[in-house]
Amino acid sequence: MVFILKSNSEISQRYAKALYELSLESKSLKNIERDVLNLKSLISKNSNLNELIKSHVISRENKAKVIEKILKKLKSHSLIVKFMGTIALNGRMNFIEDIIDQFLNKLSIERGEIKAELTTALPISNEINNTLIKEVKKLTKSEKIELKTNVDKSLIGGLVLQVGSTMIDSSIKTKLNSLKMTMKGV
Repeated sequence: MVFILKSNSEISQRYAKALYELSLESKSLKNIERDVLNLKSLISKNSNLNELIKSHVISRENKAKVIEKILKKLKSHSLIVKFMGTIALNGRMNFIEDIIDQFLNKLSIERGEIKAELTTALPISNEINNTLIKEVKKLTKSEKIELKTNVDKSLIGGLVLQVGSTMIDSSIKTKLNSLKMTMKGV
Protein backbone atom coordinates (compact mmCIF):
# COMPACT_ATOMS: atom_id res chain seq x y z
CA MET A 1 0.00 0.00 0.00
CA VAL A 2 1.40 3.40 -1.01
CA PHE A 3 0.54 6.59 0.90
CA ILE A 4 0.88 9.87 -0.89
CA LEU A 5 1.42 12.81 1.43
CA LYS A 6 -0.13 16.02 0.26
CA SER A 7 1.53 19.34 1.02
CA ASN A 8 -0.09 21.82 3.39
CA SER A 9 -0.49 24.25 0.51
CA GLU A 10 -2.27 21.68 -1.64
CA ILE A 11 -4.67 20.82 1.18
CA SER A 12 -5.38 24.50 1.85
CA GLN A 13 -5.94 25.18 -1.85
CA ARG A 14 -8.47 22.36 -2.09
CA TYR A 15 -10.46 23.62 0.89
CA ALA A 16 -10.28 27.22 -0.37
CA LYS A 17 -11.49 26.15 -3.82
CA ALA A 18 -14.35 24.18 -2.26
CA LEU A 19 -15.38 27.19 -0.15
CA TYR A 20 -15.23 29.45 -3.20
CA GLU A 21 -17.37 27.09 -5.28
CA LEU A 22 -19.91 26.58 -2.48
CA SER A 23 -20.11 30.36 -2.04
CA LEU A 24 -20.80 30.82 -5.75
CA GLU A 25 -23.43 28.06 -5.80
CA SER A 26 -25.27 29.54 -2.83
CA LYS A 27 -24.91 33.08 -4.24
CA SER A 28 -23.39 34.22 -0.95
CA LEU A 29 -19.86 35.14 -2.00
CA LYS A 30 -19.98 38.65 -0.48
CA ASN A 31 -21.30 37.34 2.84
CA ILE A 32 -18.73 34.56 2.97
CA GLU A 33 -15.93 37.01 2.15
CA ARG A 34 -17.08 39.27 5.00
CA ASP A 35 -17.26 36.34 7.42
CA VAL A 36 -13.84 35.01 6.38
CA LEU A 37 -12.29 38.46 6.87
CA ASN A 38 -13.93 38.71 10.32
CA LEU A 39 -12.60 35.28 11.27
CA LYS A 40 -9.12 36.16 10.01
CA SER A 41 -9.13 39.32 12.10
CA LEU A 42 -10.36 37.43 15.17
CA ILE A 43 -7.66 34.78 14.80
CA SER A 44 -4.94 37.43 14.53
CA LYS A 45 -6.17 39.26 17.64
CA ASN A 46 -7.21 36.41 19.94
CA SER A 47 -4.46 34.29 21.49
CA ASN A 48 -6.98 31.86 23.04
CA LEU A 49 -8.43 31.10 19.63
CA ASN A 50 -4.91 30.59 18.29
CA GLU A 51 -4.21 28.10 21.08
CA LEU A 52 -7.44 26.25 20.28
CA ILE A 53 -6.53 26.04 16.59
CA LYS A 54 -3.03 24.70 17.25
CA SER A 55 -3.89 22.44 20.18
CA HIS A 56 -3.35 18.71 19.80
CA VAL A 57 -5.03 18.05 23.16
CA ILE A 58 -8.50 19.39 22.29
CA SER A 59 -10.58 16.92 20.30
CA ARG A 60 -11.78 17.62 16.78
CA GLU A 61 -15.37 17.54 17.99
CA ASN A 62 -14.72 20.16 20.69
CA LYS A 63 -12.86 22.36 18.22
CA ALA A 64 -15.83 22.11 15.84
CA LYS A 65 -18.28 23.06 18.61
CA VAL A 66 -16.20 26.06 19.69
CA ILE A 67 -15.59 27.41 16.19
CA GLU A 68 -19.26 26.97 15.29
CA LYS A 69 -20.31 28.76 18.48
CA ILE A 70 -17.92 31.65 17.76
CA LEU A 71 -19.13 31.99 14.17
CA LYS A 72 -22.79 31.91 15.20
CA LYS A 73 -22.10 34.60 17.78
CA LEU A 74 -20.53 36.69 14.99
CA LYS A 75 -23.76 36.10 13.00
CA SER A 76 -21.82 34.39 10.21
CA HIS A 77 -23.52 32.83 7.20
CA SER A 78 -24.63 29.23 7.82
CA LEU A 79 -22.36 28.02 5.01
CA ILE A 80 -19.21 29.30 6.71
CA VAL A 81 -20.36 27.88 10.06
CA LYS A 82 -20.80 24.41 8.53
CA PHE A 83 -17.63 24.69 6.46
CA MET A 84 -15.40 25.62 9.41
CA GLY A 85 -17.05 22.90 11.48
CA THR A 86 -16.12 20.42 8.75
CA ILE A 87 -12.53 21.69 8.73
CA ALA A 88 -12.37 21.10 12.48
CA LEU A 89 -13.93 17.62 12.28
CA ASN A 90 -11.49 16.69 9.49
CA GLY A 91 -8.56 17.67 11.71
CA ARG A 92 -7.53 20.58 9.49
CA MET A 93 -7.86 23.48 11.96
CA ASN A 94 -4.10 24.02 11.82
CA PHE A 95 -4.57 24.97 8.13
CA ILE A 96 -7.35 27.49 8.78
CA GLU A 97 -5.25 30.63 8.29
CA ASP A 98 -3.75 29.30 5.05
CA ILE A 99 -7.21 28.23 3.82
CA ILE A 100 -8.50 31.75 4.51
CA ASP A 101 -5.53 33.31 2.69
CA GLN A 102 -5.95 30.95 -0.28
CA PHE A 103 -9.68 31.76 -0.43
CA LEU A 104 -9.03 35.52 -0.36
CA ASN A 105 -6.31 35.10 -2.98
CA LYS A 106 -8.72 33.19 -5.23
CA LEU A 107 -11.23 36.04 -4.87
CA SER A 108 -8.57 38.58 -5.84
CA ILE A 109 -7.56 36.57 -8.89
CA GLU A 110 -11.18 36.17 -10.02
CA ARG A 111 -11.67 39.94 -9.69
CA GLY A 112 -8.51 40.65 -11.68
CA GLU A 113 -6.81 42.27 -8.71
CA ILE A 114 -3.04 42.30 -8.47
CA LYS A 115 -1.26 42.40 -5.13
CA ALA A 116 1.99 44.25 -4.79
CA GLU A 117 4.19 44.52 -1.73
CA LEU A 118 6.51 47.43 -1.09
CA THR A 119 9.18 47.39 1.61
CA THR A 120 11.08 50.56 2.45
CA ALA A 121 13.50 51.64 5.17
CA LEU A 122 11.19 54.49 6.21
CA PRO A 123 7.43 55.04 5.86
CA ILE A 124 6.44 56.60 2.53
CA SER A 125 4.10 59.52 1.90
CA ASN A 126 0.67 59.14 0.28
CA GLU A 127 2.01 60.98 -2.77
CA ILE A 128 4.81 58.42 -3.29
CA ASN A 129 2.37 55.59 -2.58
CA ASN A 130 -0.04 56.86 -5.26
CA THR A 131 2.81 57.33 -7.75
CA LEU A 132 3.96 53.74 -7.17
CA ILE A 133 0.42 52.43 -7.67
CA LYS A 134 0.22 54.30 -11.00
CA GLU A 135 3.55 52.80 -12.10
CA VAL A 136 2.51 49.27 -11.09
CA LYS A 137 -0.75 49.76 -13.04
CA LYS A 138 1.28 50.69 -16.13
CA LEU A 139 3.67 47.80 -15.61
CA THR A 140 0.93 45.18 -15.12
CA LYS A 141 -1.72 46.74 -17.37
CA SER A 142 -4.23 46.26 -14.57
CA GLU A 143 -6.48 48.83 -12.94
CA LYS A 144 -6.96 46.88 -9.71
CA ILE A 145 -3.80 47.11 -7.64
CA GLU A 146 -3.57 46.43 -3.94
CA LEU A 147 -0.31 47.83 -2.57
CA LYS A 148 0.76 46.62 0.84
CA THR A 149 3.54 48.65 2.43
CA ASN A 150 6.06 47.48 5.02
CA VAL A 151 8.89 49.20 6.81
CA ASP A 152 12.20 47.35 7.32
CA LYS A 153 14.91 49.60 8.75
CA SER A 154 17.59 47.03 7.89
CA LEU A 155 17.24 48.03 4.21
CA ILE A 156 19.04 51.30 5.13
CA GLY A 157 17.53 53.02 2.07
CA GLY A 158 15.95 52.31 -1.29
CA LEU A 159 13.04 49.93 -1.74
CA VAL A 160 11.98 46.38 -2.52
CA LEU A 161 8.88 46.00 -4.69
CA GLN A 162 7.32 42.62 -5.32
CA VAL A 163 4.51 42.17 -7.83
CA GLY A 164 3.56 38.52 -8.18
CA SER A 165 6.78 36.59 -8.76
CA THR A 166 8.68 39.68 -9.97
CA MET A 167 10.89 41.46 -7.47
CA ILE A 168 12.69 44.78 -7.88
CA ASP A 169 15.28 45.23 -5.15
CA SER A 170 17.04 48.58 -5.12
CA SER A 171 17.79 48.59 -1.40
CA ILE A 172 21.12 49.80 -0.11
CA LYS A 173 21.38 46.65 2.00
CA THR A 174 21.33 44.45 -1.13
CA LYS A 175 23.81 46.69 -2.93
CA LEU A 176 26.19 46.56 0.06
CA ASN A 177 25.89 42.77 0.27
CA SER A 178 26.58 42.52 -3.46
CA LEU A 179 29.65 44.75 -3.10
CA LYS A 180 30.81 42.66 -0.13
CA MET A 181 30.55 39.44 -2.21
CA THR A 182 32.44 41.10 -5.07
CA MET A 183 35.21 42.22 -2.71
CA LYS A 184 35.57 38.69 -1.31
CA GLY A 185 36.12 37.40 -4.83
CA VAL A 186 38.97 39.83 -5.54
